[in-house]
Amino acid sequence: LLLDKPLFINIDSKLLFDDGFFTLPNSNLYYEILETVPITDEVIHRLQLLVRRGFRFALDDFALEMERVPLLKYMSVIKFDIPLIPLHNLERFLNQQELHNCLLLAEKVETQDTYEKCVSLGFHLFQGYYLEKPKIVSGQQLQANQQAALQLVANLTRSTIEVDEVAELVSRDPVITIKLLKLVNSPLYNLIREVSSIREAVVILGIDVVKQWAIILSLVNSSDCPYELFRQLLTRAKTLSLIGDSKEINVDFAHPKSEFFLAGILSGVDAILGVDLANILKKLALPPHLLEAVVSHKNSLGDLLQKAIGMERFDDSIFEVMDDRQLMLFTRSYRLSLKWADNVLKYLR
Repeated sequence: LLLDKPLFINIDSKLLFDDGFFTLPNSNLYYEILETVPITDEVIHRLQLLVRRGFRFALDDFALEMERVPLLKYMSVIKFDIPLIPLHNLERFLNQQELHNCLLLAEKVETQDTYEKCVSLGFHLFQGYYLEKPKIVSGQQLQANQQAALQLVANLTRSTIEVDEVAELVSRDPVITIKLLKLVNSPLYNLIREVSSIREAVVILGIDVVKQWAIILSLVNSSDCPYELFRQLLTRAKTLSLIGDSKEINVDFAHPKSEFFLAGILSGVDAILGVDLANILKKLALPPHLLEAVVSHKNSLGDLLQKAIGMERFDDSIFEVMDDRQLMLFTRSYRLSLKWADNVLKYLR
């Protein structure tokens, strides 16, 4: 169920003292102490006992409150509420505390500047939408490598492109060629013999698969954004792809299912390149329905894209509009996609 990922469960005072709630420790499970839990001797003694038994705890929404400091020594993860903490106070606090045996998580990180400051302070984990909020500078021009990547993406997204042209375009870039062949010959596909050329890869895997990987690799190579962004976009794209392949819900689409995956990737191209999304997509000559789905989420594909993004953010408003069948399908697809994206990232670096 957890796919080897950590799971955080919020607990209040009642659950903390419920012996039936704490059965056997699980290395992937963290019990998150809410800010409503009063700091008493009984609470501290209970945490001490449970930590000795092997249970792991996280502290939620910590904003340097001195009354909560006694809890820190029992925490495996401390979640700092970054917007509530002046960064100079945070730096002084971290220099005064010995927090070497726990993970520091920065919550509500909304800008690249805040992210970079938290990295410099030693934070290990980050939550927030900063990855999807690039710095958009009016009139900003793409760098040469970004222009080349965008040109390749524009060519590969043409509906009329043929096998030989795909092979030729991709083969012009030796870095993309090497990485793409590494992907094709990886355990992701388990081919019975080694593929030695892009054209051979197109023949064996199909033109859509090779186009997808070439687009992803060109964007990875042209960006210095954190790899976590690509993990997120790969997960989103794969989730949509699995939804598109599913027979469990009615998807009224007559165009290729490869567009589901492409919509997921293109939905974050502004964060990758740091340029306004609509302006980038205008240069790609995308089919009108695909452009509408990515930019405004107005058609059927756009609706699925919006729901996939909502899954990432645990958006209650998205869950409320899904019926049980849709919710189960999206949840299952998202879990599988997380694991798939982790495997893929090994070959993109």
